[in-house]
Amino acid sequence: TDSRLVGDGEQVRRRRQCAAGGERFTTYETAELVMPRVIKGDGARELFDEAKLRAGMLRAREKRPVSAESIEAAVARI
Repeated sequence: TDSRLVGDGEQVRRRRQCAAGGERFTTYETAELVMPRVIKGDGARELFDEAKLRAGMLRAREKRPVSAESIEAAVARI
């Protein structure tokens, strides 16, 4: 029935009403950041690690004409 930001804007306060009984109640919702997981060749899952990605890309470009700035831009996009 009503929604508004609470505190510093990281939480949403919602007033709701039960469809069956008509009773009103309040919920507080917070966004949850879930980092992506990487599925390895053997099927194991691990958290995405930006440093590991960067190290692999730097190792792969050792003898190629690729700038470090373009690697950083690619890591930032991923």
